[in-house]
Amino acid sequence: MDADVRTQLAFHVLGRSTVGAKPADSVGRLRPALLAAYADLASLRHDYPLVLARDAAPADVVRTLTGLVDAALKEVAPRGPQGEKMRRQALRIEREIRARSAAGGLLSVVWDEVVAGLAATDPSFAETGAAVRAAIPVDGELLACTAQTPLAIVRHLWRLEQEQKLAGLAERVEGIILKLTDILAADLARSEAGRAPDALAAAVGPGFSELFDFSTMSELLGSVSASGPVSKRRRRRIEEALAVLEAQPLLKALRTRDRVAEEAALAALVVTDCTTALAAWEARRPDLVALIRAIAIAELEIDGRYREEEHDPFFAAYSEAALGTSDLALGPDLLVCVEDAGALRRAEVLELLAAGVPAKVVVLTGDVIGDPGVQHGAPTLAGTRLATMATGLDDVFVLQTTVAALGRCGSRIARGLAYAGPTLISIYTGTGRDAADPVAPYLRAAAATQARVFPSFTYDPSAGPGLAERWDVADNPRPDADWSVHPFRCEDAKQQRIVGEIAFTAADLIAGDPRHAHLFGLVESAHWNDAMVPVDVWIAGPPQPVGAVPYVPVVDDQNRLWRAVASEPVIAATRRAREAWHRLQELGDIHNSWAERRSTAERLAREQAEREAAEAAGEEVPAAAPAPAPVETAAAAPAAKAPVKEVAKEAAKPAPESAAAPSGEPYIETPRCTSCNACLQVNTRMFVYDGNKQAMIGDLTAGTYRQLVEAAESCPVGIIHPGEPKNPGEPDLDDLRKRAAAFG
Repeated sequence: MDADVRTQLAFHVLGRSTVGAKPADSVGRLRPALLAAYADLASLRHDYPLVLARDAAPADVVRTLTGLVDAALKEVAPRGPQGEKMRRQALRIEREIRARSAAGGLLSVVWDEVVAGLAATDPSFAETGAAVRAAIPVDGELLACTAQTPLAIVRHLWRLEQEQKLAGLAERVEGIILKLTDILAADLARSEAGRAPDALAAAVGPGFSELFDFSTMSELLGSVSASGPVSKRRRRRIEEALAVLEAQPLLKALRTRDRVAEEAALAALVVTDCTTALAAWEARRPDLVALIRAIAIAELEIDGRYREEEHDPFFAAYSEAALGTSDLALGPDLLVCVEDAGALRRAEVLELLAAGVPAKVVVLTGDVIGDPGVQHGAPTLAGTRLATMATGLDDVFVLQTTVAALGRCGSRIARGLAYAGPTLISIYTGTGRDAADPVAPYLRAAAATQARVFPSFTYDPSAGPGLAERWDVADNPRPDADWSVHPFRCEDAKQQRIVGEIAFTAADLIAGDPRHAHLFGLVESAHWNDAMVPVDVWIAGPPQPVGAVPYVPVVDDQNRLWRAVASEPVIAATRRAREAWHRLQELGDIHNSWAERRSTAERLAREQAEREAAEAAGEEVPAAAPAPAPVETAAAAPAAKAPVKEVAKEAAKPAPESAAAPSGEPYIETPRCTSCNACLQVNTRMFVYDGNKQAMIGDLTAGTYRQLVEAAESCPVGIIHPGEPKNPGEPDLDDLRKRAAAFG
């Protein structure tokens, strides 16, 4: 083991840096190597700015400027040179708007200002700007990517949802009030006081007073009145219900079109801490109970179905305990906006959600890595757990996402705000605690999702009874893989071009946080060696050879490329992020271990049954035979009516393209490969993809028999057959042979 390897190993295990490795904070601010190309975010096309569309349904409110421009160009830009010119000019307009989006403003106003400025030097911009703007069907406020953007979007959508829900409730209450008033008015008209000459004259009005003899009319109405008056108890019930319905301030403001009172009532529903939210709910709850009770009594009275002997005891005992989910959803929802300030704040949020309060809770997280932990100074990743813990409450709608993905989340946010129950919306803002961070919040937020530290997911209890309907993890890069993988290009010290791919892991994200710089040791290119292993390979594969160390590529302020050797606390945190992502994958029905176990058991049972059938037919079947094709495929020829013995013989023959390798040799049934990457995560040299992206054996000398067995065990379709070990001195061969026996 040479000096460089010893030094790097010492740092990984002990955190001790000597010759050949430098502390990560000794060369300035570090960034993950994949983010080096995004120094000027304004020059790149991305989802921001967003547009809050006016006069749109809640699910269609949040739009991206890039999406609007692309759709407009598809509609108006012709093919050919003229169309290409229009596209270039439209993208120039978009770029200028993006650069000015921090100031906000209406899209139409900012668009016209930008076009006017560009047309001053090139008049053709005026025609392009007008044509493209006319094809954009919406207008609205521009939102740049800031820490306040999530709140602006959620509050806007919450306001639309409350207005829509309360407008329906106000209309319902208005109709009830009119019908109850009609009942009392009709009762008055039937009473002696209502039939008095003076009352009849007042009802008819002075314009017709000379046409009627009100004394004779009073006598006539008294002689023909058949129905009796409303009882005192019924009148009291109706009057009490009317008093409750007319006293609701928010509903009264909506019924009377009092915008000032409406704004004040809605503003009172927005709170900024969980304690205030609970207190506000306790104060509102008696009024909500009284409102629902009054509506129920009023509707029974209107329909003539109120039975005093049955309903009086029920409504006398009516309390908040009788409120169901639909009752709670009848009134307005609280909007609780808080920041994740630590474990105590997260506990308060969970307590509020568990209390069943009809609240929509928005939690903004600025730090997903966390301060150095008590043990070993490791990153805690504590800010990533709140949303997953909330899903354990079962009846809570949960959405976790980042500010970078809000342009794709408008409909899901609207669905959560319309959900008839508590809702948690957890958003990572990408702002962090370090104002000097050169990485833009949009990139930091997107990187947290790419690194599986803050993945996006939705849990919707109203979507169905099972987890398959409720869970959705599809809005993540490469949801079927452990990490997202990206192309990477750079030049070395000799100006030689380097092209490859890099997996973006939690360790890459941690390496860019100066609070954890002491957990990395920088190694310049002169000291790189073959014992250095990328973190994703280190974690995914079996134990590495003695002397190997994990690293992530980083760049400094001068864009110099380094390998940052990761200490054990970083590896532990990265493993935790990977395991948490695996759990989300299973909940989202990706690499479901239960389904894969059943699939393996069914495959083995099918192979055993086919071997027994072949033996009964007199055929000798090798023990290492691959999984045969189904009977239907093998018997697809016209001889489908052949005797059972003949069919069994055909079924026992392996498909030509899946022929077994010589006895004892490892092989893969390549045509059956599903391209799941499971074997490549074990060893990317031993297992490779062919031109169809299906697995095949690569370099057998690049790995061990243990890796062959582990790859066979991880393969969801069971097509890897380890064969016999080539190295008789490899440890634990007896155990490995037993494990390999299940795969022929």
